[in-house]
Amino acid sequence: MFRRRSRPESSGREVSRREVTGLRFGDGRHDADGGTQVRPSIGLVQQLLDEFGLRHNIDEDGDLIVRWEKCSVYFFFYGDRNEVVQARLYLNRRFSVDDRSALVLVLDEWNRTRLFAKAYTILPDDGMVSVCAEQAHDFEGATRAQVKYAVAMWIDILLRFSDWVDEQI
Repeated sequence: MFRRRSRPESSGREVSRREVTGLRFGDGRHDADGGTQVRPSIGLVQQLLDEFGLRHNIDEDGDLIVRWEKCSVYFFFYGDRNEVVQARLYLNRRFSVDDRSALVLVLDEWNRTRLFAKAYTILPDDGMVSVCAEQAHDFEGATRAQVKYAVAMWIDILLRFSDWVDEQI
């Protein structure tokens, strides 16, 4: 049975998520499960990729990248403190602009029948259509174990997406 809890009276000021949880982001405090909070960074994701046995490098723009035969996955960091991490897959296979409508229909099927990753087409300057899929999460207050689990799931789902596109086209 759920009971309604009384709410504290409001002081009229905005309350941050840190104040609500009682934890400061990245201050090394432990959460209820005993894990230490971490701040997402290229270094942290590189450590995780090493633990997964994946070769990776930093491209000329300073982005972290993992390459496979059919695709590449880039990791981007956003937010005031890079707390939002995004994994974006780019298929190596490129398509004619004339095929874009058919591609959109295929990707729409993926987006309609799956919760993640968001799939779409892009049209870079070279005039060939690329297929992308991406996932992102705000890791403020997350533990290393939570970031590791999410990155592992992202990679798995993105690679499954890559295989799925090959089966469809």
